[in-house]
Amino acid sequence: MRHLLAALILTATPVLAETPLSAPEFDAATLGATITYDYGGGLFGTEEYLADRRVRWAFEGDLCIYGTWYQAGDEICFAYENDPDPACWLYFLENGKIRGRYMGEGGGWEIVEHSRDGGPLPCAGPDVGV
Repeated sequence: MRHLLAALILTATPVLAETPLSAPEFDAATLGATITYDYGGGLFGTEEYLADRRVRWAFEGDLCIYGTWYQAGDEICFAYENDPDPACWLYFLENGKIRGRYMGEGGGWEIVEHSRDGGPLPCAGPDVGV
């Protein structure tokens, strides 16, 4: 009977909500890294995390764009050059890997860290070798 009661309590207890990374936690997990993300159907793109909350991003096989990031509530938002709308995400750290949930229009889909290195993001086109 005691085991049945324990099982009922466990199933009635709400699952603990995920806690998104704060700006200092996100910075600590990403600064100096170049992270390639997967969205479940293949590679999504790669972001290089630079000092002062600056980033360099490229969708898989595309040109690099530059931006900055900031915290807005629980979200980490990216403002990229030539794009007036910020891209906001909730980020989580799981087993040392970053997972992000897109919060913009059509949001709710996720990206997961596929690989990470400390080298610069290889940029096609005018930024080659930067």
